[in-house]
Amino acid sequence: GGKAMSLLAAAVIATTPLGAVEPASAADGAAIGTCLLKSCQLELAKCVTNPSCLANLVCIQTCNNKEDEAACQIRCGDIFDNEVIGQFNDCAVSQKKCVPQRANDNSWPLLPGGSIVAKFDTAAFTGRWYISAGLNQIFDTFPCQVHFFEAPGPGLLYGKLNWRVLEPDGEFLEKQAVQRFVQDKEQPGILYNHDNEYLHYQDDWYIMDYSEKKGEEFVLVYYRGRNDAWDGYGGAVLYTRAAATPEAVKARCAKACEKAGLDFNQFVFSDNSCKASGDAAEKLKLREQYAARELLLGEKAVQERLTAERQLISSEIVAEEKELSKDAATALTKLERQIEEYEKELASAEKALVKKAEALEKKVETAIESEIEEIETDLGLGKATKRT
Repeated sequence: GGKAMSLLAAAVIATTPLGAVEPASAADGAAIGTCLLKSCQLELAKCVTNPSCLANLVCIQTCNNKEDEAACQIRCGDIFDNEVIGQFNDCAVSQKKCVPQRANDNSWPLLPGGSIVAKFDTAAFTGRWYISAGLNQIFDTFPCQVHFFEAPGPGLLYGKLNWRVLEPDGEFLEKQAVQRFVQDKEQPGILYNHDNEYLHYQDDWYIMDYSEKKGEEFVLVYYRGRNDAWDGYGGAVLYTRAAATPEAVKARCAKACEKAGLDFNQFVFSDNSCKASGDAAEKLKLREQYAARELLLGEKAVQERLTAERQLISSEIVAEEKELSKDAATALTKLERQIEEYEKELASAEKALVKKAEALEKKVETAIESEIEEIETDLGLGKATKRT
């Protein structure tokens, strides 16, 4: 018991919650660790007896003094993540304030007047959407971002969000969350995701532009938010019905971004092919993408790691609401049906690809056999071989 606590204490003092390092002085880290050990003892005790939580801390411990210490610790936070870790962070950040809140530096300011749509029907968001491009490389550019939305009533929206977290070996972890949005009654172009328990986070969505034209459907969203760890994070995403951004909408999105003081050229286009783990070449490509993201994250503070995880915890809160709200229950049931249909489509597409590959392979084999026969015939070997 003493040895386990000693290991845990060392890990906690050396790091911050969820494994993200605060690139401040060692004294700051020690102060955070002392606060955690003094004020969150029960949460630490739970962590010791929870395999995933303890594995997270042990993983973090192995990162100490490494050249890529910050990237290593963030990787631990990506791989090991569960309710016990969430409770630990809640104590450390929200309840006991061991980790100071990162102040708003206005990196993601309020948009200028006239850059948000005057009208927006939440029902227009119903169905399957892809984030085909994102602005903030910390939060917005994951692969396979397939989101499903339902609007059970006027001014109300529920979303089932799916995305992937890349691992260094080229594999990926599937992540998902459920969120609820309420439309501003005075400004329909603004949607609020508030009243969340985890870190008391609040996300505000601003609809910069959208289109319902068939084949060119899109919703361009700018968001900004706050939580107990960080006040003032933000980003922007382009939702499209198509997995890849249609060329026809790019000029319009660029114009909307310019109006809002953003540069659409800074958006990163997402890979929403949602393929299974690929071959060695594909995994090498994934490793490179992961390394680039880790380098970016490695320069950031603990507040960003906590903020990145905010969506995961919100699923439990919406699940609890399902027992109380008829609208929520209806929306979530419809969302599950959408996802089932999508999964069937993926399975069907995979079977079609396999069938096509088998047919092509057979065609190639037949062509090779025919070529061999021709060569043997030209050399006078074919018939001779058959006669012997």
